[in-house]
Amino acid sequence: METAPNFVRVELIDDPAAIAEFGFEARRDGDDLICRRCGDAKLSIAAILVVPAGGHARLALCANCLLEMP
Repeated sequence: METAPNFVRVELIDDPAAIAEFGFEARRDGDDLICRRCGDAKLSIAAILVVPAGGHARLALCANCLLEMP
């Protein structure tokens, strides 16, 4: 039996203006833009991973967590 690799397309957004726009949209919707990996609200967001599959999930990451990702 052969299995086909399952890949998920992910876009990394690291542009400060785009991150600020995502943060504005999150606050408008009543949410805060905090790191989804460590949850530390004091750290600045360095990048956002956008996963188009499943409703365009947006995962904010601080610089420390971004550097730890494989």
